[in-house]
Amino acid sequence: MKTTIHRRAGLCLALGLLAGAALPSGAQSASAYPQRPIKLVVSSAAGGGADTVARLIALKLADAFKQPVVVENKPGASGTLAATTVLGAPADGYTLLFGITTMAQLPAVTQTPLPFNTERDFIPVSLVAKSRNVLFASKKTQAKTVPELIAALNAQTLSYGSWGNGSTGHFMGDLFARQTRTQPTHVPYKGAAPMMNDLLGGTIDFAFPDIGSAQPHLKSDRIQLLAVTGDKRLTSLPEVPTMDELGVKGFDFGGWFALFAPKGTPSSVVETLSTQVAAAVEDREVHARLLAMDMDPVGNSGKEFARFLHEDLGRWARMAKESDIKAD
Repeated sequence: MKTTIHRRAGLCLALGLLAGAALPSGAQSASAYPQRPIKLVVSSAAGGGADTVARLIALKLADAFKQPVVVENKPGASGTLAATTVLGAPADGYTLLFGITTMAQLPAVTQTPLPFNTERDFIPVSLVAKSRNVLFASKKTQAKTVPELIAALNAQTLSYGSWGNGSTGHFMGDLFARQTRTQPTHVPYKGAAPMMNDLLGGTIDFAFPDIGSAQPHLKSDRIQLLAVTGDKRLTSLPEVPTMDELGVKGFDFGGWFALFAPKGTPSSVVETLSTQVAAAVEDREVHARLLAMDMDPVGNSGKEFARFLHEDLGRWARMAKESDIKAD
């Protein structure tokens, strides 16, 4: 009798091992995801708006998963460096991309083929937040209003900074030049933080940083806040006019921050991440912090983000064609 029991147990064990071996490796790991630290690769420098938002989400994911969530900054090449870093890692949910608007802009402005296709090679996990931009001028320009900045641009050659060729800051600077019929020089940086440092130091004359990067400097006496983008004034800056109010039209667009996984990541892992990112955005502390940064919290599903991304890719393609903006 004992022998029969042992044989049956052995047969069950063998069948169980065979069934486990037949499952894809991703399915096995996804069932207990995550089992080790997760890395969020951020496509901009430390200290900028994307980095700030990424670290907020990373802290909440770490609490939810009971695993460390590490933020790694990979600025450069308008986000391409971060994107290729993530694509070069295993598609197991442990290396993710915290991307920005350049994921939709790059296909529209890059002259040579990109090493990735945004929709084909990445899985949209969740759109975390949307942001608006502000117009800052350095004290060197002596401009305290948008009309004064335009006058300074007509009197001399000034420069504006952005966080990379084909970035939102580049589009806004170009649009401003076309709308005001001026010819400022574009100076691209590897992130919003170094751009802000040079703006504060007077190396460049004006810029359109996202509100997250601008937040620490809104009350600075080293630069002048002239206007905000969007269709209405910011609640925290009711005295600052919009570009539209000042007669400079077309500034109704902004940036966004989102989480992507590389293609091939198990669907159960993506769903888990999407659910937890949404929960993180809805968290009272995170939600309040995003609002305090004048951002619009989103935290949607992967399918909702995929639809948004598809529409945004089309919009930037149209804008790039109108502005004739090309990345290096």
